[in-house]
Amino acid sequence: NIVVLPNLEDIETEAASWLTVLGREHVSEDDRLAFRRWLNSSERHRIAFDELSALWGDLEILEELNDIAAAAPIAESPKPAFFNRRSVFAMAASLILAVGLGVFYKIQQSRDLYQADIFETAVGEQRTIKLSDGSILQLNTASRAEIAFSQTERVVRLTMGEAHFDVAKNKERPFSVHAPAGIVKAVGTIFTVRVRSQQAVEVTVEEGRVVLSPQEAPTQLHATGENTHPIRQPLAELTPGQTVVFAERVEEIAQLPEPELKRKLAWRQGMLAYSGESLGEVIADISRYTDIKIEIEDPVLADRQVAGYFRVGEVDALLETLKLNFDIEVKRIDSKHVKLADASSS
Repeated sequence: NIVVLPNLEDIETEAASWLTVLGREHVSEDDRLAFRRWLNSSERHRIAFDELSALWGDLEILEELNDIAAAAPIAESPKPAFFNRRSVFAMAASLILAVGLGVFYKIQQSRDLYQADIFETAVGEQRTIKLSDGSILQLNTASRAEIAFSQTERVVRLTMGEAHFDVAKNKERPFSVHAPAGIVKAVGTIFTVRVRSQQAVEVTVEEGRVVLSPQEAPTQLHATGENTHPIRQPLAELTPGQTVVFAERVEEIAQLPEPELKRKLAWRQGMLAYSGESLGEVIADISRYTDIKIEIEDPVLADRQVAGYFRVGEVDALLETLKLNFDIEVKRIDSKHVKLADASSS
């Protein structure tokens, strides 16, 4: 927008014309109103009029002019369009918005790259979290995951429990899960990691592939005086449907049929599924989801095979099923302690 500044000579000519009009013997009300409008339209008009009025020596005319001028309210001189109040507010708002969007973008971009959080679940609790990179983390019962994302890598430290990962693809930022007994590295894949103990971690792959490595060795001092991490060779690579337990070495890799894979991951839908596992294995698994202590009195009973679907957290329903369908006696010691015995031997 181009703002045209008024010509001073034109203003002085207009001021002189008004002095002539107002110097008449009779001044109409229309002329008075027109003069007031002209005088109020610009501070330059008032200055030019005052300067020319001072050159007149007729006091009666000056008095008349002063009366008319005094009757006109003082007007603010018009400012260029880009300096009026609304424009200034609009410009300020636009600037604030632009800066705000820029800051928000930087914060969001930083948030996408860097994330440092800790997520936990209590006994019997399950939780699903969307991470800053778009990956999905699902924590099973009594689990803890520490997130440490940087610009160059995405690291999750699973210190306890079990977690399912649906990893967003990003070859420039490798995704790894650090468990006490080893490291699982993946890029754009779906897998589950379970911490069985400080010496063993279980991994199951649904899609893509993962590479298993032992935990990094402590930092060593190189002969040159530099700190270095010894290079640890990968232990194995898993593909879809495979599961394994590993630590310093990899046990036998098992290829799971589709139905068995679904049963193994049924916890993600809040179900526990078994198909021929020993009662000892079933009780050990179910004990992760409850604070009730369940003991098996007879070692022979612990080897009895069990099959069925149970909803997570419904311990009473499980115990009732064992009692009715597997001829197992359920002895309730107290509200937090249960013992299982072979009903046929009692």
